[in-house]
Amino acid sequence: MMTMAQKSVHKELLKFLKDSVPEILEGLRYGVPHVVGEIGFSEDSPHVELSLITFNGSRRPLAFNDGDSAKFMYPVEDTNPYMAFLEIMSFFEKTFDDSRFRVVLRTSPTEFLKSIGLEILWTNEYLLDGTEFVQVWAVSGGVKYNILFERGGRGYFLRDIKRIEGAQ
Repeated sequence: MMTMAQKSVHKELLKFLKDSVPEILEGLRYGVPHVVGEIGFSEDSPHVELSLITFNGSRRPLAFNDGDSAKFMYPVEDTNPYMAFLEIMSFFEKTFDDSRFRVVLRTSPTEFLKSIGLEILWTNEYLLDGTEFVQVWAVSGGVKYNILFERGGRGYFLRDIKRIEGAQ
């Protein structure tokens, strides 16, 4: 279950990404936009400080813990703010091995992905060592993704998201 601090941080990051779509589109014309920021999860005062910087040709995600906060830089190449949010949260969870960044769905992965504007190309459900997984190939703005969810409790956890380069 997410704490109020986690919900607040997730909401602020998603709002920033939604508000930044015009700037991301402009940045993609001449480079790679990167979200740069700091996220603090303190229950007393969670905070998110974000900015968008465009680099020419660089695609370098970077993140590190700094006491109670995470400082980071992440390339944003999808103008769908929900996909950018999922990519950033997946990167954080893997980088920090921290469930505060976990994305939990209360609906099926395909329903969720359709609701945020993705076209579903292919879905596969399978069991591995007693754990149920759902693998989805989807398209957002011409970018193809391979997205993996794990069923847990009453929802699905985002486990991995990868861009599929050069896939037809």
